[in-house]
Amino acid sequence: MTSSPLALMRAWPASAVAVWAAARDAGRCAADDVLHTLHDYAQVHELDPGGDALALLATVSGNAHMCVRMPAAGDAQGLPPDRATDAAMTAGEVILIDDRAAGATGPTRPLALVPFGTAERCRWQSMRYDAEFAVDQLLSDGPLGEIEYELREATGDAATIIGALSGARAASPADLRDALAARVAHARIDLPPHDNPRIDRVLASSAQIDAIVSLTGAGALGDSGSQVASADDQLRRLSALSRRARSAAVNTLIVEYSR
Repeated sequence: MTSSPLALMRAWPASAVAVWAAARDAGRCAADDVLHTLHDYAQVHELDPGGDALALLATVSGNAHMCVRMPAAGDAQGLPPDRATDAAMTAGEVILIDDRAAGATGPTRPLALVPFGTAERCRWQSMRYDAEFAVDQLLSDGPLGEIEYELREATGDAATIIGALSGARAASPADLRDALAARVAHARIDLPPHDNPRIDRVLASSAQIDAIVSLTGAGALGDSGSQVASADDQLRRLSALSRRARSAAVNTLIVEYSR
């Protein structure tokens, strides 16, 4: 009997854990809510070195500053060269923590938490940056209203890319809807109670763009290599915008909880 493949972990566990931990610090949810969110991503969480889910919760709670970055090759999102940045690029996201006491400002050597794993087990690598920088200065990717406008334009561009590919025309509308819906659900971030509907809209649009980029870039629609190559620059631009928008929405919520 062959063993079944390990289930993929839902996307963006660092983003979810960061916002729920910030909500817990602000009194908007309980510690059990954060632990429940962790369980939504993996059955077991390990903090490397030598910790469990409770140790992870303690690490992301009660710090001077915390933010999420989503770096990729060619787009470090303000992170300096470091093994922690390399790990974050591999995972696609990182929680940066200024673990001094509340009220501390200025540069420090942040702690980086980077998640790797499956739906069965997620291991969080904990690494200290060699260079000093100010975590709170990375909490803004620009006005969220402007980013939301860019996303609306980009969603139309992404749909145009799919429509121009022969694979999309060959796929049935029902198959396309199902494939997109599955990828959107995979990229969805469930948020704690908050009062900013723009954050929900930005995250929903980011998930939609990610789903389209994933389908197109993976050739899941039956696209030829030349067709995918011709759209590659546009796909990279859309992916970069989606990552910037998602980190902006998550960090905006973290800032709102800290007020």
